[in-house]
Amino acid sequence: MPSTTMSVNRLELLKFMNSGDQGANGHHTGMTGLIGEPLAVGLILHYLRKNHTDATCVSMKVTTGAKKGPRLDAWIRDGVTLYQTEIKMWGGNAIGGVYLAPDTSKEQLREIGQRQWHRWIWDQENTKFQEALVQKVLRPMQRPAGYESDAYRVEPLLCLWWLVHPDDTDTSWTTVPLPQGSPFKQVHVFSLTRYLMGLTEEVLHLELPLLGQRFAWLDRIFPDPPAP
Repeated sequence: MPSTTMSVNRLELLKFMNSGDQGANGHHTGMTGLIGEPLAVGLILHYLRKNHTDATCVSMKVTTGAKKGPRLDAWIRDGVTLYQTEIKMWGGNAIGGVYLAPDTSKEQLREIGQRQWHRWIWDQENTKFQEALVQKVLRPMQRPAGYESDAYRVEPLLCLWWLVHPDDTDTSWTTVPLPQGSPFKQVHVFSLTRYLMGLTEEVLHLELPLLGQRFAWLDRIFPDPPAP
């Protein structure tokens, strides 16, 4: 699908999303509405391509095939695996978020992440997600055109901006087993914050689906850009 490769300042992105910077107040919802899902997909691809250079975003339309019902955010292919992906851009600077300083220690990150996971995301007793907005990632979706064959394994992927660490993990990507009778054997959970805070590059070059078209519309709607 159409994508645009763009340079992203890693530390400025973390500052905007997580650090409690006053200049970000009031802008989180608007900005994530415009760039959130493409940015998340770009970061997922950046992670996957470390081991799978052909990882790609297949589609940003994920439905059950019905006109009504749950929708997810992206189909992402990694080798023979298709990830039906749900993206939540809840950040530290959002209402109810947890501020994270750039120099937060690994031990503190793990502690905060585990607390977030068990308090807000995962119901350990019933082995399911706590919120319907998240639980829907486990609903089987209609495969995208060209990938109907069973040669492509479908697995759910929950991508969160929030810092989360399932159980005793200390990685940005975690695979959580699901109970017998679930539509899937496991669900993958990816924390964008944890991934970005573990990188060292100042600038990332990300492939961002749809964002070029959105910026083009902005240029058409506002032909005279405001002065900085």
